[in-house]
Amino acid sequence: MGLMDKAKELADAALVKAGEVSERAAELSGTAREKAPGYLDRAADLAVKAADATAGGLDRATGGRFHDKLEGATARVGETLDRPRAAQQPTTVDAEPEPEPPGPTPSGVAGQAGEPITPAATNPEATDPDGPKRAP
Repeated sequence: MGLMDKAKELADAALVKAGEVSERAAELSGTAREKAPGYLDRAADLAVKAADATAGGLDRATGGRFHDKLEGATARVGETLDRPRAAQQPTTVDAEPEPEPPGPTPSGVAGQAGEPITPAATNPEATDPDGPKRAP
């Protein structure tokens, strides 16, 4: 087994492993998307409570001199946290993607005609017996 064959074998194994890892990452990101709105809502509730408690403490410490300003700031914090988030806004999803128009399928191009995509297939110089072409 030559060095090129071993390199191709290792590259193919790396591509398979990357595909497996990618699938697992997709699963985990889906789980995170499901749980994120609940965490955001809980964090917003806690932030409003913290802003209220802070404003109350500052109001007592200043003897009520800045009560109106503190109340306004607390109200703005609450309004900001109550805004609808992007995840809560309705989205539209197409049932099926549009099919691609039929056209000629180039033969001999990796990935286009069903051939596996490997580093050697994407780099023609990798299979050239003379090696890469250099300018004189």
